[in-house]
Amino acid sequence: MRWDDLFTDLELQLQTAMTLEQEGEIRDRTRAEQSRLTLAQRLGGHIGGHVAVGTRGGRTLTGVLTNVGSGWIALLSDQRSILVPVGSLQVLRGLGRSVGQPLAGINARLGLGSALRVLSRNRSPVSLWSITPASRFDGVIDRVGADFLELGGTADGDARGPATRRDIVTVPFASIDTVDAARPPD
Repeated sequence: MRWDDLFTDLELQLQTAMTLEQEGEIRDRTRAEQSRLTLAQRLGGHIGGHVAVGTRGGRTLTGVLTNVGSGWIALLSDQRSILVPVGSLQVLRGLGRSVGQPLAGINARLGLGSALRVLSRNRSPVSLWSITPASRFDGVIDRVGADFLELGGTADGDARGPATRRDIVTVPFASIDTVDAARPPD
């Protein structure tokens, strides 16, 4: 009988050791998998969800995450579409545990310049906020280069055109905190 108890005890010890080894392996694999996640993937799992964002320029924004691109995100807040370069993100709140797929195909190639070119093409009036010093420039994006944009300034209420041309501000992408645009009607 004592042999049976010994073998039962040895079997339980082996089973416990195997369980601990499996749990350790699962933890190691989970950590390794998490180390390969990108911010775009993390945010991609929250499209359509409400998030809060703190930016390098000191802005605190809340809204619905509508898009994630290569190097930028878009929020819908108070009927404004807000484009935030990833380099301007300081803190994100409200993210659950979801994770999206890696950016692929055309989405992986749509950088900040691509998003800004859409605003330029649509002649959308925007408010561009710079990082340091925190400043706001209102106007229409006239030109988008590889790493900069040119904003044609307008006074409040003016339509952008040759007769209302005020000032051209050239802003490197690295200095952009956010770009706010009125949301087009549905």
